[in-house]
Amino acid sequence: MNLLSLFPTPVGLFNLNREFTKQELAFVKGLQTRPNMGNTTSVENYVLQNKQLKNIKKFIDDSLEQYFQSVFQPQETVKICITQSWINFTNKGQWHHKHAHPNSFISGVFYFNANEKSDKIYFNREEYQRIKLTPKVWNAYNSETWWLEANTGRLIIFPSELSHNVAPVEEEETRISLSFNTFPKGVIGENHNLTEFIANW
Repeated sequence: MNLLSLFPTPVGLFNLNREFTKQELAFVKGLQTRPNMGNTTSVENYVLQNKQLKNIKKFIDDSLEQYFQSVFQPQETVKICITQSWINFTNKGQWHHKHAHPNSFISGVFYFNANEKSDKIYFNREEYQRIKLTPKVWNAYNSETWWLEANTGRLIIFPSELSHNVAPVEEEETRISLSFNTFPKGVIGENHNLTEFIANW
């Protein structure tokens, strides 16, 4: 059998491959927080605009561009730009509900602190299954949920409509992650096909 994988969901994995600076960690850990669904999040929701994270932002921008060009290969003059960005703090026993990211094209999560043995992010397949069989072996075709390890310094990029969640944290140390949304900027679509949208925000 020649089995094709049509219309797969692209999830990009990147690694910072360096230690965080004292300034970066001090900024993140010093942020004012507010309650969130199952955990806490920063009051500041444009954190990547702060100069203390300028090198982290460059790493994320470069990774986003690589993902964007590799996956979508746009013929238009368009750039993917970060809109909102915020920090999540998840203590032992805390979690984060299943959700997606509206008003965004590509989203991502970057880990400032995570336990490589137990911390995970779960992605969910949401489409309705008319006939539901019970697999004897789970794979990328029949799974409803797929998890990836949440490692310190890891960046995970995915389409914003992809549902995801965080299970309760098992370890004593707080998981700290940065989440962000994006939107295309430039000429999107084609004039003669009546799909043109000029995003000059």
